[in-house]
Amino acid sequence: MDNAEEARPPEKTMIVDADLVRAIEAAIRDGNRDEVARITGDLRPPDLADLIEALPQDERAPFILSLGSKFDFDAFSELEESVRDPLLEELPNEYLAKAVVELESDDAAYVLDGLEDEDREDVLQQMPIADRTVLRRNLEYEEETAGRIMQADFVTVAPFWNVGQTIDHLRESKDLPETFSEIYVVDPTYRVLGSVGLSKLVRTKRDVAIADIMSDDVEVVKATEDQEEVARQFNRYDLLSAPVVDESERMVGVVTVDDMVEVIQDEADEDIKRLGGVGDESLLDNVIDATKSRFVWLLINLGTAILASLVIKQFDASIEQLVALAILMPIVASMGGNAGTQTMTVA
Repeated sequence: MDNAEEARPPEKTMIVDADLVRAIEAAIRDGNRDEVARITGDLRPPDLADLIEALPQDERAPFILSLGSKFDFDAFSELEESVRDPLLEELPNEYLAKAVVELESDDAAYVLDGLEDEDREDVLQQMPIADRTVLRRNLEYEEETAGRIMQADFVTVAPFWNVGQTIDHLRESKDLPETFSEIYVVDPTYRVLGSVGLSKLVRTKRDVAIADIMSDDVEVVKATEDQEEVARQFNRYDLLSAPVVDESERMVGVVTVDDMVEVIQDEADEDIKRLGGVGDESLLDNVIDATKSRFVWLLINLGTAILASLVIKQFDASIEQLVALAILMPIVASMGGNAGTQTMTVA
């Protein structure tokens, strides 16, 4: 380890706990914006999202507005939908337009999903034309498809470029994504021909043509493809990123492994909830919403339990003659329930 690494201070971490929430609430009540900014200065977007969710609903919007431009807009993409949607309704559209411009296209589309149609259109109209066009394209695709979660910023080069031209382009261009690991090779119609990893690019001499070092074994994703199927492709082929193409096979975006991690978590969470019959329930839902999500399944369960009791009633004479049958009934019911749960889990 060199001296620069030894001198680097340890990264600060903060835990969102009850004391932090109380301190934020007190600062908001006092109108002390500087104190709010000081307390939250070391929080990263996921931590900010946790803090917003921990605050009472009527203090979430004042908290964000008190930070103003110091608020990290990436926190919006980390919020639960049950918190995000009511919060966005309370924030001015002018503020949301500034936030959406700062976000990556997939995160911006997630935020705009939580707005009413009229508010969404108002926010889009306040954005630069280029950003507005990109977001409209994302929003044209159905929810939970590759087109909705793709990032519109990606790097493409022509196959006849050489390594030197490509590196110079990467150094001089101001419109590149903040982070990327793959450069995609496309023809004049933006059809994907192959890809080149950054590690391979920097290890190759400048006069070598891109066509000579590119890999033509590229997993291409349809924009209309379900995000769960895309996640399976990432898992099956150990992908870090994949180009997204439209119905004309033109490249329109890219999905990355960090997006797929979230998809896998969301899909697994959804499957487990459906197995338990609680739908899209969240810990942050209120009592009424939680009751609604459970009521139908509880009602069905009540009906089947009544049906079972009526069947048992038909054999009450036999049970009276052989008391051991009454002792065995709860055992049979318990074993049946456990066996059914295990069978569903394996399936």
